[in-house]
Amino acid sequence: MDLKQLCYFVSVAERLSFTEAAAEHFVAQSAISKQISNLEELIGVQLFIRNRRTVQLTNAGTQLLKDAKGVIAHYEEAISNARLRGSGLSGSIKIGYLGLEKLFLPRLINQFSKKYPEINIELIQYTRDSLNASLKLGEIDIGFTLSLSIEKFPEIISRKISNIPITVVMNSEHPLANHRRVSITSIASEPIIVINQEVSPDGFKHISELFIKYGISPNIIQECSHFETVLLMVEAGIGISILPVAMVNPPPTLRFIELEEKIEEIDFIIAWNKNNHNPLISLFTKEFESFMNTHEDGLFFKNKESTP
Repeated sequence: MDLKQLCYFVSVAERLSFTEAAAEHFVAQSAISKQISNLEELIGVQLFIRNRRTVQLTNAGTQLLKDAKGVIAHYEEAISNARLRGSGLSGSIKIGYLGLEKLFLPRLINQFSKKYPEINIELIQYTRDSLNASLKLGEIDIGFTLSLSIEKFPEIISRKISNIPITVVMNSEHPLANHRRVSITSIASEPIIVINQEVSPDGFKHISELFIKYGISPNIIQECSHFETVLLMVEAGIGISILPVAMVNPPPTLRFIELEEKIEEIDFIIAWNKNNHNPLISLFTKEFESFMNTHEDGLFFKNKESTP
């Protein structure tokens, strides 16, 4: 068995088409068929059920597909690692983050650092708007940020990680804390704490427009520079806030309540500038894709059920 046979097999198995597999590898269909037949003879089991109209995997074929993809991935990783070591690739990569990534970012950085110990990673915390601006200017290489207003920068490439719900955040002793949902009108007179509009003008505008849409002027009593400060003040009972929340183990003194009004969720993304030519960007994004494919335990907080 050789790697070419496995690659041909995976192509046919994923497409259930010998014709499409042949086109992918730029070979004749007969060459694909011969390699698959040789593979079946070598293993001693039938991998496909074929007739004139359909191609289906056997149970043995389904198992081999799962294992073969891992073999090919390990092969490609081994080649990549050898080239990396041989080239002496090293350097630094600057990663901007918001503070919403505490569940997965440490694990991702740990995985990347173990594989590439020669590469220095610099982590810098930002607010969303300053992070997006730093991406645009090339001051950082990778950013974990929110999709809100990122479309203003056409040079930024991004990939969605997850949706983040917009929730009302309040102290656990608040009269509405045990509600599953609250309406904008029910919190119309509540003191509200937000991210400073100079630090995050788009975020400030977004919250203001939520209230104005329903003819309400938000009672904003405090503007903070950081997400953590907003949560600290809410936890202290100073006021409430409306935030895109991504927490896995929220403190028991905070409640995250859904809004009754339909509000578009914000995407959490990984982003980089296509004009930034740091070769480590592609290395890190590839590792990120691998991390995402192998961690299916969820990345963000989901609000627990509560009684209305």
